[in-house]
Amino acid sequence: MASEREASVDRVISFSDGVVAIAITLLILPLTEIERPEGANLINVALDNEPALFSFALSFAVIANYWTIHHAIFQPVRRHDGRLIGLNMLWLAAIVFLPFPTALIADGLDGGFATFYIGSLLLISVLNLFIANYLDHHPELTDSQATEVGHHRIAGAFTVGTLLLALITSLFWPTAGILCLLLLFPAQLIAERVSRRAAPARLE
Repeated sequence: MASEREASVDRVISFSDGVVAIAITLLILPLTEIERPEGANLINVALDNEPALFSFALSFAVIANYWTIHHAIFQPVRRHDGRLIGLNMLWLAAIVFLPFPTALIADGLDGGFATFYIGSLLLISVLNLFIANYLDHHPELTDSQATEVGHHRIAGAFTVGTLLLALITSLFWPTAGILCLLLLFPAQLIAERVSRRAAPARLE
């Protein structure tokens, strides 16, 4: 049945969920090495280790958001092929790598670290877009929920465009480049409207 997901697809999704879960769990390891100086209270320890705590919170939020997007993209998938598996493995590698550039910006944005971080986000978003675009052009791999796949493709394009702007800006003004990431929120709202307008045309 077209509505039934192949067992092999469930394995791919379970493997992906497991890799993301391990990556997000390992974020806590640097925090376990924090030592409490004699006489210090909780506030003192938190302030002394603010960069590490910031890195943990940022990485957790970003990885959780990307997992949510990945989950939604794969929701209509009912079968797979080698290219889809390859794109998914590249996406997982980028996710596992993300805590590294995040830790670097905790100590400062100058010196190319902001650009490196934004570039890592851009890579993950591009891979998301590739996966959504591939599924959009291969409806035989899904349960024909073309509207949903098309939405992710449009949203991915807006995200990539915003990150490209942030990346270019960070080359000249690192702090402004990071602040450009706030544009992702209005970009997604615009993508939502564009997707709704495009949906009737896709169904014709």
